[in-house]
Amino acid sequence: MITINDPIVNSDTILQYIPQRPPIVLISRIYKCDEASVITGFDIIDEHMLIQNGKLTESGIIENMAQTAASMAGYEAVINNSPPRVGFIANVKNLVINYLPESGNEILTEVKTKTQVMNVSIIEASSYCNNKLVATCEMKIFLQENA
Repeated sequence: MITINDPIVNSDTILQYIPQRPPIVLISRIYKCDEASVITGFDIIDEHMLIQNGKLTESGIIENMAQTAASMAGYEAVINNSPPRVGFIANVKNLVINYLPESGNEILTEVKTKTQVMNVSIIEASSYCNNKLVATCEMKIFLQENA
């Protein structure tokens, strides 16, 4: 379960913190962000390209986790007056998807950094919807240097 307060970044400014652009954006707000972890929320809507039969797809869940990780780096970049860096999923390990959350709900995702070496991060991600565990995994993410 994830406990949240008011968001620190809302949907109207979220694009400042991530390199993704519509129609692939899968986070709506940032609730918490520090050097060790980040918590985001995503409003699941029928119109999104990764919603099928009224549910967020497996690909959508994984991309939401990756974008949550990206938002942590993006939040730090914005604080340091730099553009957010593009990240690439290098590996997904121990992925467990318990169910696909339905449209009309918010999925909350928490990412914790396990290891960071230069431009490679290993993170643990957990996603919840209505206080039920949606999915967990470990990801290796490579961050590209800004040109």
